[in-house]
Amino acid sequence: MRLRDFLALFAVCVVWGINFVVAKFSVTGVPGWVDGFEGVPPFFFAFLRFVLLYAVLAPWLRPIPAKLGTMIAIGLTMGAGQYALMFLGLKWATPSSMAIAVQTGVPFATILSVLFLKEKVGLPRIAGILLSFAGVALVIANPAELDLSIGLMIGIGAAFASAVGMILVKQMPLDSIRMQAWIGLISAPPLLALSLTFETGQMQSVVSGGWAIGAAVAFTVLLVNVFGHGVFYNLLQRYDATLIAPLTLIAPLIGVIAGLTVTGDPLGWRLIAGGALTLVGVGIIALRRNRKLPTAALAREKTL
Repeated sequence: MRLRDFLALFAVCVVWGINFVVAKFSVTGVPGWVDGFEGVPPFFFAFLRFVLLYAVLAPWLRPIPAKLGTMIAIGLTMGAGQYALMFLGLKWATPSSMAIAVQTGVPFATILSVLFLKEKVGLPRIAGILLSFAGVALVIANPAELDLSIGLMIGIGAAFASAVGMILVKQMPLDSIRMQAWIGLISAPPLLALSLTFETGQMQSVVSGGWAIGAAVAFTVLLVNVFGHGVFYNLLQRYDATLIAPLTLIAPLIGVIAGLTVTGDPLGWRLIAGGALTLVGVGIIALRRNRKLPTAALAREKTL
């Protein structure tokens, strides 16, 4: 890989890693950048994210996808479903632990490709799947911090939603920009409905967050999605996924470092050992080609 392309990918991974801290601030107010701000309700924050994403990418909606029903299912899984769950999970989970938990999207996507696409996996990928789940289980298995475990289990649900969406995308591939535009359009209404049903004080929380919450929404859309995924998919057109996927493990490492240094996440042996096992397992899977679902090793990028 050319140095310029590696540096571009590294910049994307930094943005994706920092996004865990930005999202934590957005839904909880931690680490206290704005006095009195205790976070925007997670469903409403997800709604704001997709409204802005749609507003930015609306010119790329046409033409209408031939399989509109499949596109709606993709939007509800990869969009509304996974982000509602991830932001809800971050109400309790730390950014560093969530950066590890969403890595389960990779083994989930691999398993689903076996079940629905008849992908054949050998012992290395089976070992990678087992290591990934064992590592995340170690991070979660902390009876002394039940709230953390609940948040991470919700985050794993977000990773599974992303993996399901990837199976659906296999049936109707679109370019990255059009896909994101349609996901933004489809995701906003159900997220607003969820927020109006289960949450209160949405606008007051946005006002209390001031310019910082506006910057957070802009960061997660303009940098994470438009810049991050734009650069990422441009590189995928020129390099093999088995080269790109292992390098993107930089993102969760940045997420862990950002959580430890910015939000003061606790550093325990479970996070270290579990995180190492998970990243090794995901790395093994990423290095092996998935013939039926070449993007399986990139499932975690769909959750960032």
